[in-house]
Amino acid sequence: MPVKSNSQYSLRLNTYFDGKGRVFPLLSLIILAVFTPLAIKNLIIGEHALGTLILIFVCAFIADAHALIKGRALPIHEHIIATLAISCVALSLFTLGAGTIFWVFPVSIIISFAFPLATSILFNCALLLTATTYVFLNYDMADALRFFFAYLLTACSVHLLLKHIDALHTLLKEESSKDALTGALNRRQLNLFLKDALANKVHYHYDSTLIMIDVDHFKQINDVYGHAKGDEVLINLVSDIREQIRETDLLFRVGGEEFVVLLPNTDLKTAQKVAQKLRANIKSLALLDNQTITVSLGLCASADDLTQTKWMNCADKALYAAKQRGRDRVCQYNLHHNRIEDVAA
Repeated sequence: MPVKSNSQYSLRLNTYFDGKGRVFPLLSLIILAVFTPLAIKNLIIGEHALGTLILIFVCAFIADAHALIKGRALPIHEHIIATLAISCVALSLFTLGAGTIFWVFPVSIIISFAFPLATSILFNCALLLTATTYVFLNYDMADALRFFFAYLLTACSVHLLLKHIDALHTLLKEESSKDALTGALNRRQLNLFLKDALANKVHYHYDSTLIMIDVDHFKQINDVYGHAKGDEVLINLVSDIREQIRETDLLFRVGGEEFVVLLPNTDLKTAQKVAQKLRANIKSLALLDNQTITVSLGLCASADDLTQTKWMNCADKALYAAKQRGRDRVCQYNLHHNRIEDVAA
């Protein structure tokens, strides 16, 4: 099976930080520093059930936080963590009394920020039901209603804020991964996908092939027609390339008029056909009035002993050879014989 990204976990904060931020170590320290003394205190005063439950919650949270920091799957499902947190609050209310009602608010906020929207709404409703039941049984009606509406306002405000943050995060992530002009993926994303492709080659023997594409005489297009027209050519070029490749293939812009297509699970022979198809189709397009636009292409397939840098360099050498040998052609880097070869049309 192909290598999967380690950042694809369900926790909201891990989505924001891709498991690399400092949020989980810091949050873990806060949980440890605040709740461990509470657990010990309850064990000392004879509230063994509550003290034990709080310790279980702390250990479970720390276990998941450690797994996320290490880029591993969650050992304990987030629903169990949220259930433990609510159970701690509920048991505190019904054993220690009204003085623990204030814990409802920080626990609600932690659940909202830590878990996905659907999970946080579900468990906030459960927490609201538990706490409201207690206050209506132990407070007068006016105070109970004040608590109910204060909690409801807090939870709704936090969720509306988080919904807005989610939208901004999605937009920021998209903008940081794509080229602003063409919408192709950027160089940073290329490095990530190259790493996965090479790992798939080593571990699962899945071939992948790079196609490096450069627009021939692009400087002349900018000089004669202007940069706005040149940008239009690039935008239309990217649109056409996307139509010619599979949904699983990836297109990156790595320079002014230079692009890379990564063909996952594709051997060199198949990539040769794809490259020639791209070359011929681009040449037939009316990308520029009264002038044919051509591209040169360089191929290089993956290998067990390749690094990302060497793989890119080999594809770049093949592209350079295609330029030197007359442009509007495809060349490939033969790793077995350490030489550049023409690819027949």
